[in-house]
Parts: sequence; C-alpha cells; structure tokens
Amino acid sequence: MTAVYLAAFAVGAIALLTALLLTDIGHDGLPFLSLTGVSAALVGTGAGGLVGTWAGFGALPAAVLGIGSGVALATLLHGVVLPYLRRQESNSQHGRTSYIGLLGTVTIDVPPGGWGEIAFVDPDGNRVRSRAVSPESQHLAKATRVYIADVDAEYVHVVAVPAQ
Repeated sequence: MTAVYLAAFAVGAIALLTALLLTDIGHDGLPFLSLTGVSAALVGTGAGGLVGTWAGFGALPAAVLGIGSGVALATLLHGVVLPYLRRQESNSQHGRTSYIGLLGTVTIDVPPGGWGEIAFVDPDGNRVRSRAVSPESQHLAKATRVYIADVDAEYVHVVAVPAQ
C-alpha cells in the first residue's frame, strides 16, 4: 500500500506544480474536477496515506486518513489559495507596454547591435531590471540615462537621453 500512496503523492505533486505554474488557474464548470483540484486531492491522499501507513495504522484507517487529507487539501486550495491567486492576477493592470516613455539607467553596457540591461522604476513604483537593445550606432555605457521608446517580448528598446 505504501507504494500506491507514494505514487499518488508523486503524480499529484507533479501535476499540481504543472497546473499552478504552467496553466490557467481559472476553471469554468466543476472546480474539483479541474487539473488543480484532482492533483491537490492526489497529493493530499498520498501524503495522508503515507503518514497513516508509516504511523502503523491498518489499511482502512490509513485510507480514511488519506482520503480525508485529500479532501481537506483540495478544499483549502479551492477555498483559500486559488481565490487569492486570482485576486493577485487581476491586480496586474500594467503590462510591458506601460514601460514606454519611462526613463532608466544602463546597468550593463548596451553595444550597437547587441543587448545590455537597464534599471528603471515601473508605474507601480517597483524597481525593474530588463534586457535592452538600442537602434543607436553608439555604445551605451553603464550609468547612461536612457528613454524607453518601445518594448517587445524580449527587450525594451532604448535611446540615450542627452546630458543637460
């Protein structure tokens, strides 16, 4: 029985990590039948069954502990954790396009035709470091003040701000 609980725990843990890190956490329909719900129940069942088996419980009490742990973990995930994550997701109103027009400072030199790094403060006041490229033919040295003119999926596109 230990092998069954261990397998349930391992498969559930991998599926839960995959569901939380790589997929959308929202689900239309029955939430306990979503990938996150089923994998959380597997993790809880495996963990509870393992603990019961290692504690010397019989097969039935270990199974009851495992199923109870699975239901508790799935309920906790859907009742507390996922609503919190969804609220945090909806708070992210600024995308990379909000960086356009901001000023930053070169932290790693930006060579012509290559990339470097800049640091700047986003609209929410957070310090951001991002890979940067420049269309200019001149080398942008460390501590050069730059203007973010455009963004794409990988880089912010910057131009040097003339010294005043």
